[in-house]
Amino acid sequence: MSTLTKKLESLLMQGKGTEQRIAHYLLENSENIASMNAADLALKAGVSSASVIRFSRQMGYRGYPEFKIDYLSEEKQQKSSGDILYGNLAKTDPTELIISKTGHLFTSAILDSLALLDPNTIDVLAEKMVSAKRIVLFGIGASAVVASDIFHKLIRVNKNTLFSPDLHAQLAYSANLSADDIAIAVTARGNTTDINRMLKSAKNEGCLTVALTRFGQDEATRLSDYTLPYFYDEQHSQLGVITPQVLQMVAFDVLFFKYMTLASESAEKALLKGREAVMQGNQ
Repeated sequence: MSTLTKKLESLLMQGKGTEQRIAHYLLENSENIASMNAADLALKAGVSSASVIRFSRQMGYRGYPEFKIDYLSEEKQQKSSGDILYGNLAKTDPTELIISKTGHLFTSAILDSLALLDPNTIDVLAEKMVSAKRIVLFGIGASAVVASDIFHKLIRVNKNTLFSPDLHAQLAYSANLSADDIAIAVTARGNTTDINRMLKSAKNEGCLTVALTRFGQDEATRLSDYTLPYFYDEQHSQLGVITPQVLQMVAFDVLFFKYMTLASESAEKALLKGREAVMQGNQ
């Protein structure tokens, strides 16, 4: 399934208002789009022409004509190649099928999430991480696991990084940031009240903010200067098959790998020294 279709499905599940209406119409009426201009689509979807144009830009295009060309191209490719559908796990599935389905769900979720990452955003954030005085991480509940993983990656390369699983400590961090810092908020669905409160506080202090969250236009995305998105199919979460944490870690790892290509040799030396210290501790 195409990346564009995945984006539309994501907005259908968790988009807001006009996003959901446009996404729903596009997914249900792909055969009718070829002859439509922005005004036609707006009329059929029950939104304004301006909403269609904003939607196209939100999807990463300069305008509706460019979006329409790409949409029709991907629809054609999808029909010609055939879209293989994999069902969710069922209680009656034999173990061999469970293994096969689980492998496909993990693989497709990771590939779909990687396809959502913008190379320019990765480049910009990696450069800003190199020059940042410190990086402060926000994450509570299950997202704290991801924040902790990011914290350990960064301190191993001797990057000044702050994280505590304690919410009060994170709130204190958010109130004492500066324009020299970067705040990265890990939030599965982008609507956690405390996380968004910390993002607001960070922005008020002039700090650059990043949301590591699902694709869409949730509150954390609107509050952040940059977003590291991932694709997350809610129906999988009901079964506990694909956890957001796996996809969040993969998305950050791409940024971390780019960061390491820009970091000074001291970062690599710090990583090696850290490994040596761990190895000595295990002897």
